[in-house]
Amino acid sequence: MSLTWPLSSIAPFDNIIFGEPSLAFGVILLAAATVLWSRRALLAADGDGPDGDRLLFVRRLSGPLSVFAAGLGLGLFGIAAAGWRYTLFAAPTQEPISGHFANHPLLEATFISGLYLLVGIGAVLLPIVLLKMTKPLILTIGVCWTLAGLAFTVFGALNYFTHIGLIIHTS
Repeated sequence: MSLTWPLSSIAPFDNIIFGEPSLAFGVILLAAATVLWSRRALLAADGDGPDGDRLLFVRRLSGPLSVFAAGLGLGLFGIAAAGWRYTLFAAPTQEPISGHFANHPLLEATFISGLYLLVGIGAVLLPIVLLKMTKPLILTIGVCWTLAGLAFTVFGALNYFTHIGLIIHTS
């Protein structure tokens, strides 16, 4: 989706809005998982306190990736602003559930843009948290990513039904 633009004739912005952030965050997660897996013996060792070698290792390892994540967070702010400004997320009337709100395009635009904003806030704060691990900053990221993650999961699962219904109603 990030490289071939399969939706260019139907929804040309969806490749940028959904495909590119998914690829970028997926690469970050894959790199982090690979490095953490390769250092699993250090991370599983007993005897370290909360400020021991393991936490220091993870903080140092995450530093460069967190700067990339912060840059992606800024990009997510742009997606959120564009989504709200141009009402990019409005569903057509033929789509089940979301189509009931087709006459109120700012409603779905505000919802999806809000999710991108929450993920972006957490991503932009990540490098700061790694430098200065304060409870309010950690809590802010946790709340932003938990709420957005739950909402994206439920909304994504719902899209299987609504998109199938859209195809049936338009074919």
